[in-house]
Amino acid sequence: MTEKRLQAKENVRNYQEVKAKDGAEVPTEDDTLAREPLPRTEQGWDDLISHRIEEAIRNGAFDNLRGKGKPLQLNINPFVPDDQQMANSLLQNNNLAPQWITDRTAILAAIETFRAKFQERAHGWQAAWRTVGQTAAEERIRQEMREEWSKQLATWQQEVSELNKRINNVNLQQPIARLEIFKVILDEELTRVGMSRSLSN
Repeated sequence: MTEKRLQAKENVRNYQEVKAKDGAEVPTEDDTLAREPLPRTEQGWDDLISHRIEEAIRNGAFDNLRGKGKPLQLNINPFVPDDQQMANSLLQNNNLAPQWITDRTAILAAIETFRAKFQERAHGWQAAWRTVGQTAAEERIRQEMREEWSKQLATWQQEVSELNKRINNVNLQQPIARLEIFKVILDEELTRVGMSRSLSN
């Protein structure tokens, strides 16, 4: 507070004491503030706000605040929209995760499970195909294996389609675009394990 303001406050107190001795009704400081014209500039508003805060501090308005003297709990997640902050804090306080995180975790686990089974099954097919000779007598076995392989590809394609539906649903729920989960593509999965749609390769 500036020296001028302190001097002005002292003058007001002296004036109030003199008037009180004479028996006249003296307006309180709050009455005086209430009759003050409202500021017209930003600086004026800043001064008025600062003045009111200083008065409140002197009057003890902030003495019994909850958590006084303790560190602030600044655990607001900047990635959560403002309208979801309360729901997010409730979930966090109860050791729960938002639904989209639970769904995302589940679909990522499902993709890993599919890939592990896929790799094991594909390598089994590779090993079985290599055991069949190239003689004319074994052509019937090779043909049967090709037919079974086509059925296996169709089964995998169905599994991939189901996974991709779930991936789409999860991607639509996620609040951040960069968290998008890429769809599973059967040809890419075959390439990953060193195979193609043709069993003979």
